[in-house]
Amino acid sequence: MRIAIVGGSGDFGRGLGERLRLLGHDVLLGSRRPVGDLMSNEEACSHAEVAVLSVPPDAVEASAASVADALAGKVVVSVASPVVFRDEQPTAEVGPVSLAELAQRALPESTVVAGFHTVSARALARVDEPLPEDVLLCGDDAEAKDMVASLAADVVDGRAVDVGPLRVARWLEPFAVVLLHVNRRYKAQSGVRVTGLDA
Repeated sequence: MRIAIVGGSGDFGRGLGERLRLLGHDVLLGSRRPVGDLMSNEEACSHAEVAVLSVPPDAVEASAASVADALAGKVVVSVASPVVFRDEQPTAEVGPVSLAELAQRALPESTVVAGFHTVSARALARVDEPLPEDVLLCGDDAEAKDMVASLAADVVDGRAVDVGPLRVARWLEPFAVVLLHVNRRYKAQSGVRVTGLDA
């Protein structure tokens, strides 16, 4: 599959992109400032079948709107979390709707699925090490979720877990703050594993 990473110059985008490449996918890294192995976000999206929106929280709406035409009719994965640092401590600035919902409003002709919020960029970057965790996904289109779930289940050693409609991203996105605190406390790169599900 040909996958565009919008914001592919960031740690998360590069780590996810490299893992997807190793799985045999054609990955196009996009950026607002295309240099080296990067192309423009719009060009990457125009050639892709699915896109990952991997941008800072305050750039989600503008970034999504800038590639809306190129992503018409395509599935978009929103991975952004509303994480900010106050006095060097992670916290979340949560709005009335999720970042994924804002992306969907800016991409009216695309289908947005939210996920990967509990997977750390540092863990993704260690491509030689497995990711023994699950990926939590939410969205309003079952077929789109199935497509993203298939990709997610390949990236991690766990499974893709459907946690509901897109509005659930309002609670899923800020959960990244919990894991940041856990990782600081235990000097780890923890993830999430959902127990009690049928195989």
